[in-house]
Amino acid sequence: MKKALMLIFLLPILTGCWDRLPLKKLHLVDVNGFDLNEKTNEVEALFLITKLKSAGQGTGEPISVMKKLKGPTLAESISEWENFEQSPFIGISTRVYLMSQNFASHDPVSELDFVLDAPYSSINTPLIVIEGNLSELLETSAKENTEFSKELDELILSMEENRIIPTVSMMNFIQSRDEPLADLALPVFKELDSNLELDGALLYRNGNPTGKKLETEQVKMMMLLLGGNVGRQRFTGNFAKQNTEKSLTENANKINYGFTIKKNNTKFNLANGTKKLPKITLSVNLKVYVFELGKGKHGLKPDYAHKMEKKLNKHFEELAADTIKIMQTANSDPLGIGMQIRAYHPKVWKSLNWRKDYPKMSIEPKFDIKFLNS
Repeated sequence: MKKALMLIFLLPILTGCWDRLPLKKLHLVDVNGFDLNEKTNEVEALFLITKLKSAGQGTGEPISVMKKLKGPTLAESISEWENFEQSPFIGISTRVYLMSQNFASHDPVSELDFVLDAPYSSINTPLIVIEGNLSELLETSAKENTEFSKELDELILSMEENRIIPTVSMMNFIQSRDEPLADLALPVFKELDSNLELDGALLYRNGNPTGKKLETEQVKMMMLLLGGNVGRQRFTGNFAKQNTEKSLTENANKINYGFTIKKNNTKFNLANGTKKLPKITLSVNLKVYVFELGKGKHGLKPDYAHKMEKKLNKHFEELAADTIKIMQTANSDPLGIGMQIRAYHPKVWKSLNWRKDYPKMSIEPKFDIKFLNS
């Protein structure tokens, strides 16, 4: 009984938070950016931080501040924080990691691998590439748009959920170097009229940059080839390929199309090919709602719909073939074809020298598009 009473009297003393940080000294990192200064050859760590202005009893006005640290390596640049700040930065609330295209093209995994073991970091956060001046983007955003980090987070999450871009976290990216078949397509965004928009994806092989890039429409095509949940994917375009040599009259006669995807299923098929290499077929079945399809958009008669389904099939097969060709040229396999062969065709896999054979393999896309509103 005496021990219990003593503990009760000691509780007020024990409640002192010896490791507590004052609210006004907290540095909550919303956005983490990484850049490479080609002039000085220094690695720059950029932080978009939320701080509390006029912090009182648990209250305060949130403001955004951009901090920049420099050093010979990323780890050394971040360690510079201790030289002028008393409090550590807290990255557990980081919404997104950004890499400049310059940084992303120079062995970024070697610079980033320490993040897996770093305290106060969020390794499951999405990672994307930004074209242009990353430092200027974050500095301008901190001054002009207090909702920038939230809007960027919502943009990335929306695109991932709707299958417009692949989901790549910081952990996925770093660990891809240790997995021989973990090739990635890392989304690239560019600034346009004070907004960010998708501008393709950089191809990586085992965490290493290949120097090859998918265009925006090819990223969407890649997501179709991967199958799975379709989200709210929307496709628009025309059947004629862009050709600046064509006359304005010919370009004006192009048939436009527009549809939303309601169901997407992709099947992987392997057959014997030539030169002892297997032939791969990716069969993509799409069920779509058409909202524009040439002159027949207001009433898709069965014969016209059937004709346009065939036309769309051929058109999408050409676009998909171009996308696959770029992947093979880069010797990068973000579609996971190698994983499929290794998992379901072990005998064939043993006969392959994957990195040597993959660029030469026959990989054929086949589309079967059906209109639901015809």
